[in-house]
Amino acid sequence: MDLMNRFDDEMATNPEIIESLQKMGLNKYEANAVYALNAFGEHTAGQLSETAKVPRPRIYDVVERLQGKGFVAIQQGRPVKYRALPIGEAIKTLKKQRQTELTKELEQIEAIGKELNGKLKTVESAPTGEEAVWTIKGKDAIYSKLGAMIASAKKHVVFNSTPEGILRRVKAHSDALIKAKAKGVKISFIAPSQIEGETCKLANECIAKDYPTRMAVADDQALLFLSDHTASPDDEVGLWVKSPHLAETLKRMTRK
Repeated sequence: MDLMNRFDDEMATNPEIIESLQKMGLNKYEANAVYALNAFGEHTAGQLSETAKVPRPRIYDVVERLQGKGFVAIQQGRPVKYRALPIGEAIKTLKKQRQTELTKELEQIEAIGKELNGKLKTVESAPTGEEAVWTIKGKDAIYSKLGAMIASAKKHVVFNSTPEGILRRVKAHSDALIKAKAKGVKISFIAPSQIEGETCKLANECIAKDYPTRMAVADDQALLFLSDHTASPDDEVGLWVKSPHLAETLKRMTRK
């Protein structure tokens, strides 16, 4: 049986391997080439084109990209030969490259954000006498709003949730809570059962009371968590409310 037929048999037996390689960012030709080199050993360009079913005009670009991503080593000579690097090494290389790319992207986002922050001011709507209620979707957006609420608080911050829910919020916003407490903001955690350990040390008070609504309150702002804890991060939904009345109600809840 020639390599092309063996390759077809391998792919039919293990289709998930190609799918996994593509999930790591390889296109179909790249995934096929990596699979072929790992399964059957070193190839020349012509052999790899036939085995992995990569068009001959594309094979050199494909292996060059794979070399850059850490999946392939090239042996110069006549003919030039290609071999797969161990998949564990390739994954480490790819991971480092992605981390570097992500760091650069985050630095760029931060730089652009600072520039926009100095030039683009968000207009606050004039008070209407009514409570302003806004829907926020996605865990990242919800937690960003929560962080901004904590940072802007001058009097009090209240978390009401399960002990596990409070722990998640504290882990995400510990620095902001520490800064708020240091400038005199009263931090209160409310949960159906006693909050144990280091979590409670971040608060001025931890209260064991059972209230049905999971929320966070900072001065005149409230954030209600509407999604079940099993919801995916992208599907989480929160209600952001600007309401002095609700803030006062939550303050009374913290009184023993």
